[in-house]
Amino acid sequence: MEIIKMSSKELERGEVIAKVLDGMLSYKKAKEQLALSFRQTYRLCKKYRENGLQGLAHQNRGRSSNRKISPRTGNIVLELINKHYPDFGPQLIKEQLEERHHLRFSRERIRRLMIKENLWKVNRRKTLSVYQRRCRRSQEGELIQIDGSYEKWFEDRSEKCCLINMVDDATGKLQELYFVKHESTESYLKCMNRYIKRHGILALYSDRHTIFKSPKSELRHLTHFGKAMKELDIELIFANTPQAKGRVERSHGTLQDRLIKLMRLENISSIEEGNQYLEKFRIDYNKRFGRAPQDLKDGHKELPINIKLENVLCVKEERKISKNLTFHYQHKTYQIIQKNNGRRLMGKPVLIYDINDKLIVECHGEQYEYTIYEERPYAIKVMDRKRLEAFLDKKKAMTIKERIRKKISINF
Repeated sequence: MEIIKMSSKELERGEVIAKVLDGMLSYKKAKEQLALSFRQTYRLCKKYRENGLQGLAHQNRGRSSNRKISPRTGNIVLELINKHYPDFGPQLIKEQLEERHHLRFSRERIRRLMIKENLWKVNRRKTLSVYQRRCRRSQEGELIQIDGSYEKWFEDRSEKCCLINMVDDATGKLQELYFVKHESTESYLKCMNRYIKRHGILALYSDRHTIFKSPKSELRHLTHFGKAMKELDIELIFANTPQAKGRVERSHGTLQDRLIKLMRLENISSIEEGNQYLEKFRIDYNKRFGRAPQDLKDGHKELPINIKLENVLCVKEERKISKNLTFHYQHKTYQIIQKNNGRRLMGKPVLIYDINDKLIVECHGEQYEYTIYEERPYAIKVMDRKRLEAFLDKKKAMTIKERIRKKISINF
């Protein structure tokens, strides 16, 4: 006796169709109960009349799909994965197979093939805290989320470094990527310089790192980065939690997966090579994952003509000129070269611009040349053998406790 497998849905349909054929139910009521059209209900009744209940079973049940991957093709894909992409995810493998090997497979097929061969482990989702969703900004450039990510971007080929990442809130596109050795004020200012020259002025959304926000709550205590943003009239918004700027945080996870592996395939092993490759990667990333803004109008503002960007996006310090026309900066003494009457500079404040490790000294809107004054170290006196022995043989002075013990008078 042949065993035919049927789903519970097909069995329920058989009960309704049997009532129709027995005259207990009309076609109209049957199609309402089955949620089908009149023609489909009539076809099911015809199949039931000709073949009985088994006529309602799906005809492809138990057969192989016409789109099934052949064992030979599956072995080729697995060989490529094991050889070139052993730690890649299914989506990234799908893209690389299309671009480098001209093989087209769906992401889900590759994922199931990897799970079957124990190359991909399915992880259960963790129970996360619920945060209120925030709507995207409507225009591209209206708000940019900025953050740095420390990671071994070049794996064992180079040292650990930081990737500064700027993500547009409206589109999710990567607007700027830049590798630096360390996350510092100078690196963020340099990255902002590159961004503003390319796009324009914007609003920033960052965390509460001391580069962006001073630990002192007073308004007058601004960081160097905060002062530069205030001078350019850029709004600086601080996030209270990492989830608040989740767009840039999630992009870090994507970059730590895709960028590291693609740079491995390109044999990139230094910050200089990485920065050259980032523009190509950024364009490809935005094509794949970017989305259209709600309002097509550009949210960036043009930079005013009278602003010199290099003198704004830099570390600026103020010092006071001494009587001999010197000032101290970063443990060094700088001597100002006087032009005409140097007496008028005594006691005046001087503004120092630190641009790419080069100092520009300005006082009352006028720039001055300078020299670095370095004191000679004191000469070390070298003792000869006789003096050294005399010094070591010198009797050590007694302490007050020793004098009291030996009953020697103490004179102050």
